[in-house]
Amino acid sequence: MVKKAILAFMLVVSINFVYAESNKTVSSNKNEISKDRLDAAYKLLNEMNLKKVYENAVNNSTLRLVKSNKNFKSIEDKIRNFYKKYIGWDSVKEDLAKLYAKYYNKKELEDITNFYKTKTGKKVLATMGRVAYEGQLITQQRLRPHLNELKKILDDAMFKNAKKEDNNTSKKEENKK
Repeated sequence: MVKKAILAFMLVVSINFVYAESNKTVSSNKNEISKDRLDAAYKLLNEMNLKKVYENAVNNSTLRLVKSNKNFKSIEDKIRNFYKKYIGWDSVKEDLAKLYAKYYNKKELEDITNFYKTKTGKKVLATMGRVAYEGQLITQQRLRPHLNELKKILDDAMFKNAKKEDNNTSKKEENKK
């Protein structure tokens, strides 16, 4: 249960970046980010209301973790402080701004920010987490009936590799003689 809570939190906080990471063809100067570009990224994060999203995610993750084990109730404040320290808004906002600035130039950041100011943009922001969550559920539902097939594929590969290693070890021992 603890692992599920941690994984759920990681999904919530990382969902905005999945597309950018998968699109390796985006070009940008990774080493140099101008102040204007970084400022535009901060404006985007502000328009996306990511501070509130992060604070809610930290709170929800803490609550899920505490509910997963009755012994955790007594250390709820420590858990909350741990999350706040390492993944709270103040600890990640600069990294997130740099991440957006890495993939988008100033004009693109301004265009995205302007989009999020529109009625449609606000709806995208409001539904993004739910759409991602439901998309994950679809994937899980489609995979669940076939997990035994995947397990067999993985087991076969492990068996095959173990057999190869045994053969290689045997050959090395024979060569030593």
